[in-house]
Amino acid sequence: MTTSRRTASTAHIDEGDTKRRERLAAVGLRITANRLAVLRLVEKAPVAVSHADLEAVLPQGFDRVTLYRTLDSFVEARLLSATVGADRVRRFSLLSGDPAGHHDHLHFHCDDCGRVFCLPAKPPRTPSVPQGFQVEGADLYVHGHCADCTLAHR
Repeated sequence: MTTSRRTASTAHIDEGDTKRRERLAAVGLRITANRLAVLRLVEKAPVAVSHADLEAVLPQGFDRVTLYRTLDSFVEARLLSATVGADRVRRFSLLSGDPAGHHDHLHFHCDDCGRVFCLPAKPPRTPSVPQGFQVEGADLYVHGHCADCTLAHR
């Protein structure tokens, strides 16, 4: 007889976990309580979140290296997008629909609160590069003050 061990990360299962399990399976990732917990938090976040943001709300004892590896595997599997702001903090947001389409817009980084928002604007055309070069991507950094922080400073 096997016994199942219930951890803090499995104690908060909701009805969305079925879809989360399907998403993980669809990209070939093993379904674990830790992956479900991280995916659940990123899904529910209103803006892009950093490793530190997630670490602060995950149950105590959740290994920080496991969190880094989980986030990296989600980015590699195209479940999450990762952006790095001028503050050099990597933030993650959920890719929904066609993951390839996520790169067809800009991100706005708030200089005050650090949140990152997806913008509906398309990025400028990728510049031409010398022969033999291969462009893997281009980032345009848009920053300033979000609506909440602008109101708070009035």
